[in-house]
Amino acid sequence: MKVFITGGSGFVGQNLIPLLISKGYSVNALARSNKAADTLKQLGANVINGDLDNLPALKEGIAGCQSVFHLAASVDFWATSEQLWGLHVVAVQNLLAEAKNAGVKNFVYLSAASVIITGKPMSNADETFVSNNLLDGYSQTKLEAEKMVLRANAPGFKTISIRPPLIWGKGDHHVLPSIIETIEKKKMQLIDGGLMRIATCHVRNVCEGLIDGEKAEKGGEAYFITDGDPVVMKDFIGKYVATQGVTLPDKKVSLGMARTVAGVMEFVWNTFRLKGQPPLFKAMVNMLGVELTINDNKARRDIGYKNVVTVEQGLCEMK
Repeated sequence: MKVFITGGSGFVGQNLIPLLISKGYSVNALARSNKAADTLKQLGANVINGDLDNLPALKEGIAGCQSVFHLAASVDFWATSEQLWGLHVVAVQNLLAEAKNAGVKNFVYLSAASVIITGKPMSNADETFVSNNLLDGYSQTKLEAEKMVLRANAPGFKTISIRPPLIWGKGDHHVLPSIIETIEKKKMQLIDGGLMRIATCHVRNVCEGLIDGEKAEKGGEAYFITDGDPVVMKDFIGKYVATQGVTLPDKKVSLGMARTVAGVMEFVWNTFRLKGQPPLFKAMVNMLGVELTINDNKARRDIGYKNVVTVEQGLCEMK
């Protein structure tokens, strides 16, 4: 079976492509740069050069494919919805249209657990929960794109959305380096001591969930997937950075103070139009300072999802 992947050179894609090939799939993968193309070739994919707004490239990549895995996104919680709209929403619109025209049977979208975050503690949240307080453009546009994907479900064209929480594991080039950089700059403080529980999803578990979604019988559904039991933020982050020989500092700040500082920093950055993102902002506080645990029973029941890697196993392989 031939499939088309966007975002194949990213963290999830670099794990998904070899897994697909090991299962007998042939993979076409979109590459927007020479570096990405080299990575995809090394992974064993057939490279399609072009961006998500390059319709001829999408047509070429999708032609003859049974399924599409759409992974490409900008995981930027400081960017506005206007800045991310084209990459997240318009791209999905284009991909769905091209996939339908090409006779693709399955469309699997990599969403995110952040599409339900409200800034309040949530325990055992499932797919019935809807947020009325999404603060960041990333989650807003990911949710809008997900809605578009699920509405497109039709006989002969199955659409599925997979919603992992914090994605981690060996080869993580986003979350782990960011945490270590913050520690090295002596700016790391855990909100409320990091004692809240959070859900995680190892990158190989994410890949298994995506493939389970592609094989699902029923479409038009979103599914949370996790590593299983939740973890305590401080414990997990401490062990995560320890795999790289880094020690988590014993510094903390209250949730109230974190929100106050985040508000001030947002005001300064927006007023003076400073480059980059502030060290702390409201969406980051919602992500890192409030409990979020997930119930993934729906995925385990409906699409046969199983976490193949435990938190302990994932940490051990990183040492």
